Amino acid sequence: MATLHQPSTSRHSFIQISFPKVEKPVQRAASANQRCIKTKLPNPALINPSTLSKPTMRYPLAPYALKPVSAWAPFFSCLIDTVAVLVKVQHKAFSRIAENNPNVRRNGNHVLSVKSAFCCKVSARVLTRENREVLYIEASIPKFLTGQNIVGREDLHEPCVQMILEVLSRAGIKATPDEIAAIQAGQYTLVRIDHALHCDTGSPERGAAVMSGLRCLVYAKAKAASAYGNETIYVQQHSSRWTLRIYRKDLELKKRSRQLPANVYGRQHLLGKVEGCVRLELVLRAPELKRLGLSDPLAWNPNGAQQRMKVWTDRLSQLEGRVPGIENIDSLSNLNQLKLRAWLLGDHCAFSRTPTTVAISRKEILRVTGIDVRGEPNVALQRQAITCVRHIFRAGIGLKNYASKWEKLRQGTKFSSNDGLTRCVRAKTIR
Repeated sequence: MATLHQPSTSRHSFIQISFPKVEKPVQRAASANQRCIKTKLPNPALINPSTLSKPTMRYPLAPYALKPVSAWAPFFSCLIDTVAVLVKVQHKAFSRIAENNPNVRRNGNHVLSVKSAFCCKVSARVLTRENREVLYIEASIPKFLTGQNIVGREDLHEPCVQMILEVLSRAGIKATPDEIAAIQAGQYTLVRIDHALHCDTGSPERGAAVMSGLRCLVYAKAKAASAYGNETIYVQQHSSRWTLRIYRKDLELKKRSRQLPANVYGRQHLLGKVEGCVRLELVLRAPELKRLGLSDPLAWNPNGAQQRMKVWTDRLSQLEGRVPGIENIDSLSNLNQLKLRAWLLGDHCAFSRTPTTVAISRKEILRVTGIDVRGEPNVALQRQAITCVRHIFRAGIGLKNYASKWEKLRQGTKFSSNDGLTRCVRAKTIR
C-alpha cells in the first residue's frame, strides 16, 4: 500500500509517495526457511553448562550463630492473635452509635472502628449484620487488650470474651444480661483465628539468613507461595480457607505505624527480646474452621493448633529428611540419575517432559539425596538453606504461654510525657 507524505510549509514543497518493498517468491521462501531453522535450534543454556540460570536468592546465608550457644537464651512465645467472631447483640444504627463518641470512627453505614484503650492507632473492626441483630467483630486480642501482640495466651474462650465485652463497652453498645450470659457461655461463632509462633534467631543477621533460607525453600515446599523481598513470605496468600505468613517481627515494630505504645507493660524488655525474631502466623478462615469443627470457641484446643504449626516447621526445615547432597546419587534408578544430572546441568524441563512421573521421581530423589527438584537448581544453595533453617528452628522455636502475666499486661504501665517514648493518648471509655 502506498504511503502519502504531507507537504511541508516551505516554498518549494512537494509530495512524496513511497511504495512497499516487494519480495520475490524465492526470497520469501528462503527467509521463511531461515526463520524455521532458527526456531528449531535448542536453547544454548541446555548445551553449555556455563549459561545456567541464576538462582532467585539474592541474600547471603549464615548457617552458624554469631554468638556462642551458651550465651544465647532463646525467647519463646506462642499465642492467639487476630480473631473474628459473630455475636448476637441487638444494637442501634451505627450513625447513632458514633455520635459524640471519641472512641468510635464510622466508615459508612455498616462499619465501625473502635479504638483501643492503649493506643488510638489500635482498633477493632465492627460490622452490622442481619438487620442490626448480629455484630461481626474482628480484632487482635492481645493488641486490643494489652497494646502489643508479642506475647499472649493460647487458650481462646476467656480472652475472646474479654475482647468482645471491651469492644461493646468502648463502642457504647449496651448488651442485655441475657446476651452477655450467652457470650460468656460461648454462644458465638468463630470465623477467623490467627495462631502465631516466634522463632528466636539470636541476632538480626541470623534473622535475615533464616528469611533468606525460607524464601529459597518455600517455593519447593508449598504451592501458591509468594515473597516480598526478604521481609515477608506467604503461602496461599489469597486463599479463602487458610494462609501461612512468615515475617520479621522486629522489622515490623520499627515501622512508625506499628511501634509499641509507651504504656505497654515491659515495653523495653519485649523490644529487646523480639530483636531478630521470625514470626510464623497460620490464619484459619471460616471454611477451614468449619471443616476442622472449630467454629465453636469451646472446641478450640491449643495442642491441635501446635500440631498444625509443627507440620509447617517440620516441612520447611526438612526435619526428617536428608541434607541435600550428591553423595548418594548412584543409589537412584538409572532414569532418575539421568534426569537429575540433566537438571543440575541446567535442563529445567528434565522432569516436566514426563508429567505423569514427576511426583514419583521427586519423592525418590528427595528421600535418597535430599535434593528437591522443585527448588533451586543448585545443591550447595539448597544444602546451605536447609542447614541454616534446621539449625535455628531446633534451637529458637519453643512453646510458651504468658497467661500468668496476662492481668499485668492488661493493666499496662504509667508513663510521663517527657520519657522520650512514643506517646499515644488514651481514649475515654463510655460508661
